[in-house]
Amino acid sequence: MTVRTFAIALLIIGALLPIIGWWASSPVAFVGPALLLLGALLLWTRGQHGR
Repeated sequence: MTVRTFAIALLIIGALLPIIGWWASSPVAFVGPALLLLGALLLWTRGQHGR
């Protein structure tokens, strides 16, 4: 697994967690935005400094 696929997976999971958390009334919805931010940060830094 490359950093790019990991970051994309984080973005997908981060987008789904608020929906699942809202549907299941679970506090897992608060983790979604953090994963979105982490995935975006990985893609941005990979684009800046990656090969």
